[in-house]
Amino acid sequence: MQRPHISKPWVWIVFIFLLFVLSAVSFLKREKYVSLPLDLELPAGDSLPEKQPSFYFEEVIDPESTYAMAHVASITELSDGTLAATWYAGSTELAGDVNIYFSTKTKNSLRWSEPSVIMSRAQAAKDLGIYVKGLGNALLFAREDGILHLIYSIITIGKWSGSSLNMTSSQDGGHIWKKSRSLFLSPCFNLSELVKNAPVPLVGGGWVIPIYQEFLGKFPELLWLFPDEDRSWVVKKSRIAGGCSLFQPSLTGLSEKKAIAFSRDYYTSQKIWSSQSDDGCRTWSLPKPTSLPNHDAGVASLRLSNGSLLLAFNDSSNSRDTLRLAISNDEGESWGTMATIIQEPNGDFCYPYFFRSRDGLIHLLYSWQRRHIHHVVFNDAWVKQQCSHDTPVLISTTTSTP
Repeated sequence: MQRPHISKPWVWIVFIFLLFVLSAVSFLKREKYVSLPLDLELPAGDSLPEKQPSFYFEEVIDPESTYAMAHVASITELSDGTLAATWYAGSTELAGDVNIYFSTKTKNSLRWSEPSVIMSRAQAAKDLGIYVKGLGNALLFAREDGILHLIYSIITIGKWSGSSLNMTSSQDGGHIWKKSRSLFLSPCFNLSELVKNAPVPLVGGGWVIPIYQEFLGKFPELLWLFPDEDRSWVVKKSRIAGGCSLFQPSLTGLSEKKAIAFSRDYYTSQKIWSSQSDDGCRTWSLPKPTSLPNHDAGVASLRLSNGSLLLAFNDSSNSRDTLRLAISNDEGESWGTMATIIQEPNGDFCYPYFFRSRDGLIHLLYSWQRRHIHHVVFNDAWVKQQCSHDTPVLISTTTSTP
């Protein structure tokens, strides 16, 4: 008897459906970690002395670089106070020659170290055992033990919606890195997950990290990292908000249980949006627009030692030529602009990243014309000084090549 003919497209559809179901089952098995008691670690700056001299400084991390494009930087601190930074650079976004770069600056140094490549497309493919089309956003973070953790994006198909997150670590200050592991975060073939902004540590170990999805819409999410018995990490993902236009959240802890997230808007509201949580980031209020403009550009937020919120953003509804700071004294309900970091017609000064080091200094990284990474350092006293002016103070206007 002749067997019925089965169309090959249907075979592939059934195969893909079964893979999706298996992925979804595996993805849902980690639900037990969501019920753990989770408290956010309070910002270190709460113990700073009340009286400080005002301090502000700006420098270029990669002044002698020759690559055509540099973008999306992050910064953290080693156990001895050495600063460490990462960013990606190459000929252009999504290109096969994009690498993730790394540089350090010791407490007594006047310059950052020569940038070195810590992850390439070839190395990621070797570590993960899969095809890698290109590299993207990377996030560097550490605790007081000085162990560096790096989460980075790879693109396996298409553009940013075909990305996934991976993790590696270094125990010797960034000289040697462990074999990367893939973070399984999506039942949809683990695609479309990216990272940009700073993590928030959890009391007792672990992290909650703002991430986002770009498949069939854009969604702000959280990546949870829990230390496991074998010194690895258990990962879990939760969502801040639905919809299809808010993404790249910046997460700031206000207390052990309270947090606020600010999101970039992809569509037409031209505003920065915010959402709050009162239960350790488990559940979130409906997002609402702030009074601050947003031209589909990344933002960064930080809690000051007095409880005020600081926001770095592009203060425009149609460009990224102005990078400005705004402050809120009522947990994000109202805002006032206080200082302009840099402003130049037709400029591109974007993707700010905040970090507070253990000495109380506030660090701001941003992409300068997508050619170099700039590092701004200031303290709470400088912020207070800027708030005494009636209009935002312009800190820098120069865009000459570093």
